[in-house]
Amino acid sequence: MKTVLVVIALLLAAPLYAKDDKTKEDVKRIGVLAPADAPSKDMEMTAKKYEFSPSEVEIPVNTLVRLHLKAIDREHGFEVKSFKDSCVKFKPEAPATVELYFDKAGAYEFNCCKFCGTGHGKMKGKLIVK
Repeated sequence: MKTVLVVIALLLAAPLYAKDDKTKEDVKRIGVLAPADAPSKDMEMTAKKYEFSPSEVEIPVNTLVRLHLKAIDREHGFEVKSFKDSCVKFKPEAPATVELYFDKAGAYEFNCCKFCGTGHGKMKGKLIVK
């Protein structure tokens, strides 16, 4: 009887621990590690042939920014040029989130890091940290 109760308890608990890969979104961190008490801000960005919208983003210095990336037409990528291995690829059915934290003011260029067609080279923008 004890075994049956344990099996039933495990079966009932299983959905609590099952992960749904379709809704799970990985977060890529770019820049300096943000302190736990840093203010945060969420922003949306879309990507489509051959542009980001917005293509210029103002970020307050010492603020953790969660940039939610959504592809409109096909797979694209987001990469901050001055940070090695910062490429994040995302598809229309699988958006991505990037966490950005900069402790110094400046301008940082970003571009699409997934070849998306003949206009791919024009697909870029700028993060302005003030």
